[in-house]
Amino acid sequence: MLEINALISKLPEHEQQDVRELSENILFMRRRLKETRIGLEGQPVVIPYDNGGGQTGIRANPAYGEYEKLLKTYQSAIMCLRQVLGIEQQQPAEQKPKSNLSSMRSKFKVVAG
Repeated sequence: MLEINALISKLPEHEQQDVRELSENILFMRRRLKETRIGLEGQPVVIPYDNGGGQTGIRANPAYGEYEKLLKTYQSAIMCLRQVLGIEQQQPAEQKPKSNLSSMRSKFKVVAG
Protein backbone atom coordinates (compact mmCIF):
# COMPACT_ATOMS: atom_id res chain seq x y z
CA MET A 1 0.00 0.00 0.00
CA LEU A 2 3.00 2.28 0.49
CA GLU A 3 3.78 2.17 -3.23
CA ILE A 4 0.26 3.13 -4.16
CA ASN A 5 0.28 6.01 -1.68
CA ALA A 6 3.43 7.34 -3.34
CA LEU A 7 1.72 7.14 -6.74
CA ILE A 8 -1.47 8.75 -5.41
CA SER A 9 0.47 11.65 -3.93
CA LYS A 10 1.64 12.54 -7.45
CA LEU A 11 -1.95 13.07 -8.62
CA PRO A 12 -3.72 16.43 -8.46
CA GLU A 13 -5.10 16.96 -4.97
CA HIS A 14 -8.74 16.94 -6.11
CA GLU A 15 -8.30 13.39 -7.50
CA GLN A 16 -6.40 11.86 -4.60
CA GLN A 17 -9.43 11.10 -2.39
CA ASP A 18 -11.32 9.44 -5.25
CA VAL A 19 -8.35 7.24 -6.07
CA ARG A 20 -7.87 6.31 -2.41
CA GLU A 21 -11.53 5.28 -2.21
CA LEU A 22 -11.18 3.26 -5.41
CA SER A 23 -8.14 1.53 -3.90
CA GLU A 24 -10.07 0.71 -0.72
CA ASN A 25 -12.95 -0.68 -2.78
CA ILE A 26 -10.55 -2.85 -4.75
CA LEU A 27 -9.11 -4.25 -1.53
CA PHE A 28 -12.65 -4.89 -0.24
CA MET A 29 -13.58 -6.74 -3.45
CA ARG A 30 -10.38 -8.79 -3.27
CA ARG A 31 -11.28 -9.94 0.26
CA ARG A 32 -14.85 -10.76 -0.80
CA LEU A 33 -13.63 -12.69 -3.84
CA LYS A 34 -11.37 -14.79 -1.64
CA GLU A 35 -14.18 -15.48 0.86
CA THR A 36 -16.62 -16.31 -1.92
CA ARG A 37 -14.16 -18.59 -3.68
CA ILE A 38 -13.63 -20.53 -0.45
CA GLY A 39 -17.40 -20.79 0.00
CA LEU A 40 -17.84 -22.08 -3.56
CA GLU A 41 -15.39 -24.94 -3.10
CA GLY A 42 -17.30 -28.18 -3.34
CA GLN A 43 -20.49 -26.54 -4.60
CA PRO A 44 -21.84 -27.70 -7.96
CA VAL A 45 -21.89 -25.32 -10.91
CA VAL A 46 -25.48 -26.32 -11.66
CA ILE A 47 -28.19 -27.07 -9.12
CA PRO A 48 -31.63 -28.67 -9.33
CA TYR A 49 -34.74 -26.58 -8.95
CA ASP A 50 -38.38 -27.33 -8.25
CA ASN A 51 -40.82 -24.48 -8.82
CA GLY A 52 -43.80 -26.67 -8.02
CA GLY A 53 -46.49 -27.76 -10.44
CA GLY A 54 -44.10 -30.14 -12.17
CA GLN A 55 -41.59 -27.41 -13.05
CA THR A 56 -38.26 -29.02 -12.27
CA GLY A 57 -34.86 -29.05 -13.84
CA ILE A 58 -31.38 -27.77 -13.34
CA ARG A 59 -30.08 -24.22 -13.42
CA ALA A 60 -26.83 -22.41 -12.96
CA ASN A 61 -25.79 -22.03 -9.35
CA PRO A 62 -26.48 -18.32 -8.63
CA ALA A 63 -23.47 -18.16 -6.31
CA TYR A 64 -21.16 -18.66 -9.30
CA GLY A 65 -22.93 -15.89 -11.21
CA GLU A 66 -22.46 -13.47 -8.34
CA TYR A 67 -18.80 -14.45 -8.05
CA GLU A 68 -18.32 -13.84 -11.77
CA LYS A 69 -19.96 -10.39 -11.56
CA LEU A 70 -17.76 -9.42 -8.63
CA LEU A 71 -14.67 -10.70 -10.42
CA LYS A 72 -15.46 -8.66 -13.55
CA THR A 73 -16.06 -5.54 -11.45
CA TYR A 74 -12.79 -6.15 -9.61
CA GLN A 75 -10.85 -6.56 -12.87
CA SER A 76 -12.43 -3.41 -14.29
CA ALA A 77 -11.57 -1.44 -11.16
CA ILE A 78 -7.96 -2.67 -11.29
CA MET A 79 -7.68 -1.56 -14.93
CA CYS A 80 -9.17 1.83 -14.04
CA LEU A 81 -6.77 2.29 -11.14
CA ARG A 82 -3.78 1.32 -13.27
CA GLN A 83 -4.86 3.80 -15.94
CA VAL A 84 -5.37 6.65 -13.46
CA LEU A 85 -2.01 5.99 -11.85
CA GLY A 86 -0.26 5.64 -15.20
CA ILE A 87 0.85 2.08 -14.58
CA GLU A 88 1.56 0.23 -17.80
CA GLN A 89 0.01 -3.16 -18.33
CA GLN A 90 2.62 -5.88 -18.11
CA GLN A 91 3.44 -7.29 -21.48
CA PRO A 92 4.04 -11.02 -21.82
CA ALA A 93 7.68 -12.00 -21.65
CA GLU A 94 9.26 -11.90 -25.06
CA GLN A 95 9.56 -15.24 -26.69
CA LYS A 96 12.95 -16.66 -27.33
CA PRO A 97 13.97 -15.68 -30.87
CA LYS A 98 13.95 -18.53 -33.36
CA SER A 99 17.16 -19.65 -34.93
CA ASN A 100 17.52 -19.09 -38.66
CA LEU A 101 17.20 -22.82 -39.31
CA SER A 102 14.03 -23.03 -37.22
CA SER A 103 12.57 -20.06 -39.09
CA MET A 104 13.30 -21.68 -42.43
CA ARG A 105 11.81 -25.02 -41.37
CA SER A 106 8.55 -23.34 -40.39
CA LYS A 107 8.27 -21.81 -43.89
CA PHE A 108 8.47 -25.11 -45.76
CA LYS A 109 6.07 -27.99 -45.42
CA VAL A 110 7.80 -31.32 -45.29
CA VAL A 111 6.16 -33.89 -47.54
CA ALA A 112 6.68 -37.53 -46.66
CA GLY A 113 7.80 -39.58 -49.65
